[in-house]
Amino acid sequence: MELRHLLYFTTVAQRLNFSRAADELHVAQPAISQQIKVLERELGVQLFDRVGGKVALTQAGEALLPHANRILAAVETARHVVTELGTLTRGTASLGAPPTVSGQLLPALLARFKRTYPGLEVTLREAGTERLLKLIEAGELDLAIVVTDRLPAVVEQQPFLQEHYVLAVSAHHPLAKARGVRLADLAGEPFILFPDSYKLREVTLAACRTAGFEPKVALDGGAMQSALEFVASGLGVALVPELALRRARGIRGLPIADQDLRRSLGVVWRKGHYLSPTARALRDFLLPT
Repeated sequence: MELRHLLYFTTVAQRLNFSRAADELHVAQPAISQQIKVLERELGVQLFDRVGGKVALTQAGEALLPHANRILAAVETARHVVTELGTLTRGTASLGAPPTVSGQLLPALLARFKRTYPGLEVTLREAGTERLLKLIEAGELDLAIVVTDRLPAVVEQQPFLQEHYVLAVSAHHPLAKARGVRLADLAGEPFILFPDSYKLREVTLAACRTAGFEPKVALDGGAMQSALEFVASGLGVALVPELALRRARGIRGLPIADQDLRRSLGVVWRKGHYLSPTARALRDFLLPT
């Protein structure tokens, strides 16, 4: 059974006249008659009674008609949806990002994206790099912004942003007025450690060990907002990306003088995975020009 058969059948059923149906469909009447006979042979039933030049639906034709109409309507709906996606008038995409990016950069970026593509929707997931990469690999996210120093082979990436890590200290900390700081001088400072899935935890531990000490821990497993509150209260210091301090109050960010600590962020997606027109539009919108 082909869609063409159903279209011919429903048009004849509506007009109850083969000639008028042929005119409406811009095909020859014999072609319609032939295709209706093909459909009848396939189904093993007669769909129309043809008596004295008049056409009427048989019982089998009456039974088929609502189903044929629903099928053709579903196909038309699918055609409209795909067309809208192709023209970027409708669609959804999912995006993941670490808290610093989702809190500092994405509100303005996604607002601009919405103004550019008012019919497109973006859902945002906030998590650390390791968690976001697992979601990308599982196909649960279309795109993610992650640290790109060690990426699995199943993802592709394009650069998004590069920035330095700085030492966040309270505005009332003795180091607050310093122009920079050596990590080697911070062995006695209490540090904030981020959760296991956050790249910041690994960066902090590696930097302290390179400087020759294990950090004394003031807060273990605190997310970014908690960490910054601890820092502002003078309860500890933390290595954070510069972006994290863009709107922070009561905190100073000090450059690290004895180590070159920086992070490179990229937009990633699963290699070989189909990206919808909406996801592709979002990816292109996020990438630096």
